[in-house]
Amino acid sequence: MKTKLVLSKKFTTVLTEKHHNIFIYVVIILSGLLIGIFSAKSPLFVILLTILLICLFICVYIFFKQGMLSFQRIVTSLLVVSILFPPIRLPKGIPSIRLELIIILVAWALFLLGHFAVGHPIKYHQNPIYRWFVLFGLAIFLSIAYGVIVKGYSIIGRDFWEFGKLLEYFLVFTLVANLDISPNEIRHYYKIALIVFLCSAFVGFAQYLNLGNINKVISPYYAPTQIQGLLIHGRITGTTGNPNLFGAMMVLASSLAFSGLLFFKKKTMRLFSWICFTIFVLSIVLTLSRSAIIALVTAICFIILFKHTLIFGTKIGIRESLIAIPILIITILAIIKISPETFFFRVGQFRNIWNTLSWQIRLVKWEEVFTLWKLSPIFGLGPGKTIITTVVDNEWLFLLTRYGIFGIIIFIAWFISFFFGLSKICHISSSIEVVALAVALQATLVAYAAYMIPAAVYHSLHLMPILLIFLGLAYSQIKAKRES
Repeated sequence: MKTKLVLSKKFTTVLTEKHHNIFIYVVIILSGLLIGIFSAKSPLFVILLTILLICLFICVYIFFKQGMLSFQRIVTSLLVVSILFPPIRLPKGIPSIRLELIIILVAWALFLLGHFAVGHPIKYHQNPIYRWFVLFGLAIFLSIAYGVIVKGYSIIGRDFWEFGKLLEYFLVFTLVANLDISPNEIRHYYKIALIVFLCSAFVGFAQYLNLGNINKVISPYYAPTQIQGLLIHGRITGTTGNPNLFGAMMVLASSLAFSGLLFFKKKTMRLFSWICFTIFVLSIVLTLSRSAIIALVTAICFIILFKHTLIFGTKIGIRESLIAIPILIITILAIIKISPETFFFRVGQFRNIWNTLSWQIRLVKWEEVFTLWKLSPIFGLGPGKTIITTVVDNEWLFLLTRYGIFGIIIFIAWFISFFFGLSKICHISSSIEVVALAVALQATLVAYAAYMIPAAVYHSLHLMPILLIFLGLAYSQIKAKRES
């Protein structure tokens, strides 16, 4: 018998409004007492407690509406905190924590407690994509076991975080994909996503112009290791930790905006998408990230030359593309006019990329890692954080060395499954916004495949959850279609 996971917008009354308010007051009073008691004895504890309280109140606002447990606000909240907020950097070498992880964990805890409270069994929607999370976890386990048992490699506690990372990704995708989201709400979230990405781009512009001395006051919270490149070379980092990562995030934003420009029917939404696309592309230019530029070109070409023609038919697709291409050319020419000289210098290096210093350094690094892969080509070395550097500048090679041919095949099949799942969504949905979202995500997956040659997507705890939030939004429409 088929079972379904039901994450409704409001599924049960957990707290009455009266008890909800009493709970808030009690938490505030107890928190104040704890902060007062430990402020002199343990400043670190006070800092951690304060951060915990802030996160708690954010979660109360997100998940409780008039005393009822509701998941209505979670998608907007996840988009805002994952795109705009810096990580919570803790003292004394404690790993940084991202707010979206806290929100996801709290959401799952409340969901499980809500079901246990009312005695309803937990049900889930069967989806073929889930098995790939499990299979990739199996690949990680086999690589660790093979490395330890057969090859005799040492293992440390941090190696097991790779399971935690995969679990985080699974929780993000599964939660969003199983929400009750109608096609009309997809339109709403599409607009919100573009607006949030605009806010992120404006942070980047403020960094470029150093408005309000932002590079001294705020930028260190986002990218403490990239301040020199920001001040000397003008490489903006936006709301991420480095220019390449910000460029990759803006590639996703540009794909959404360009897909909206081509697919939306309303002129106002097309105009808004065109404005967003221009701003996003300009922000990529200001990162001076060549890998992001390649990914952007890949995404745009995919949308124009492939998906747009396939969905609307050859004649209509060509006609629509002939309208889009002049707009694209005008946009690019306008951006070129205001681009900094350093951008043209870095792009000009493509003509002789093989002799550039950065490429030569990468080749040396890749050769060292490739030599390590030869030690265990089938199952890899495992996470191997004691023997493999985490800075490889080629995620495909990094995955191959860690998990071998077996793991990389599963990884590729996993994302191919995502790709064809999005194709299915395009065909079953009658909403143009859902189609625009699915096409944009397909273009992003193809673009990220190219971006992963010199940089990382899967191992980025900032970028990968954002991608999975949008994939979850798209996959929620399979559930909506089944129920309708």
